[in-house]
Amino acid sequence: MSRLNELRVDSSPAVSRHGRGPAGLAFRADAYHVAALFMAALDRDYVLDGASLLTLQCGPAGDEPRYERFPGASVVRVDPFDVAAHARADPAQRERTVLALIEQHGLALIDRVGADPQPWRAAAARVRAQRFQLESEMTGLGRALPGRAGRIRVYRCLGAGFGERWEARVLDRSGTVIACHPMRAPAALDQRDWFKRSAWEAGVFVVRQRLGQRVFSLALPTDEAPAHCWSAL
Repeated sequence: MSRLNELRVDSSPAVSRHGRGPAGLAFRADAYHVAALFMAALDRDYVLDGASLLTLQCGPAGDEPRYERFPGASVVRVDPFDVAAHARADPAQRERTVLALIEQHGLALIDRVGADPQPWRAAAARVRAQRFQLESEMTGLGRALPGRAGRIRVYRCLGAGFGERWEARVLDRSGTVIACHPMRAPAALDQRDWFKRSAWEAGVFVVRQRLGQRVFSLALPTDEAPAHCWSAL
């Protein structure tokens, strides 16, 4: 059976065609960081019902079944759910609500299919302990500076208001950050395939996406520029 590797929390099609509810709330984008935080906290080899994708659809479900299993994907329809009240709530309350939905309806599904509930509960507790924020170093993308003068470290950050943000930080030999560069505009999007591998290429730190396209570059300082003048190309 496939392990669970993606979780989405979205509004139901009945809320609106584009998943945008009252007050202009882009439901899926607003909930993205909570779902991503939960997946980062969940055991990597966790098997729920054999699907690799679980979607929670919040809002009127009509005659649709509350749980439906497709090849490779499952849908849990959360109805009743007051989308309007959720949209009016402040961001902190909304993220708490989304996590509670993930925990509650995930555990109900776990009970239905006979999976292990403990990792699910532990992941929810971990997200709360992290205060709905996470900064993870992507160690496979980091590279030592030429001459062992320091290191470039790459971080994936998750949180409210920006969803997902990636940063390349340059540290000197003492471990002090001397430059920090955003690698792409923040988005409610899993960008791990976008930043897939890195290498030094002709004195330039280069990050490429899964298909090999260069997506980020960072130039070494020149003799004319001091070390703090690292610049993204």
